[in-house]
Amino acid sequence: MPKLLVRYGELGLKSASVRRRFEMMLMQDIRRKHMLAKVPCVITSTRGRMFVDSDDWRRSMELLSRTFGVVSFSPVVEVSSGLDELKKSTLEFASPLISRDATFAIRTRRTGNHPYTSQTLAEKLGEVVLEAHRDRGLKVALDDPDIEIFVEVREKTAYLFSAALPGPGGMPKATQGRILSLVEDDRGAASSWLMMKRGCNVIPATADVALVGPLRSWDPDLKPAHPETDLFALARCHDCAGIALSWGLDELSEKAPLKGDLPVFYPLIGMTKDEVGALRERIGR
Repeated sequence: MPKLLVRYGELGLKSASVRRRFEMMLMQDIRRKHMLAKVPCVITSTRGRMFVDSDDWRRSMELLSRTFGVVSFSPVVEVSSGLDELKKSTLEFASPLISRDATFAIRTRRTGNHPYTSQTLAEKLGEVVLEAHRDRGLKVALDDPDIEIFVEVREKTAYLFSAALPGPGGMPKATQGRILSLVEDDRGAASSWLMMKRGCNVIPATADVALVGPLRSWDPDLKPAHPETDLFALARCHDCAGIALSWGLDELSEKAPLKGDLPVFYPLIGMTKDEVGALRERIGR
């Protein structure tokens, strides 16, 4: 059963202390989603990477694909980083992927000290795979190959994988404070999603809780509040740092702007109708 290698992006730009805090919040969000899904898991981390080992890795992939802060993830096979063992393991991993007359490439990355460089490792592993499947017309193609085999070496351990699946990216949940988001229609849900992606802990203000339904697969802990005439009072009641509205450029030019003692955000302001529609579809998938 493979474990999952999880990559996160913007956290690496933070200072060490802030990065560690954000990493812990991302781990907490992943762990809670697994708990609510009743999927036991163990999460470990190294700089720039996390590993999720669960009883149901396919379900874990579904959860990671809807976890903010996750840039991408891959099912990986964990092996020894010793060269002889790595040659054997790479061949075993690659063989089921090889088809007749296919092209392939080995992509390598290293962290730590090893008796080989990344380029040398790629060459040696490629030689083993090529020699074993030469009779099937296999060829090396570094540009746009049919098959890519990735090898990440970290100290005494190496990880083999053949694909990186996308996550939503952004910042981990609740790393940027609490925001009241007015949800009167699907645009409001899309606006809320963008604030969630920026790491905000969103309080949806809505009279129709069904509109919040698609957002719950991204944050199961969402707790809607009933909208009031005075959104600023409602925001203060929930200790929010600001308000998010789904207005576009047309609405912003036609309507009187909200005035109060909290900042107002317009996440959809620069998006076209088609872009908003595509975002709404993504949220509901």
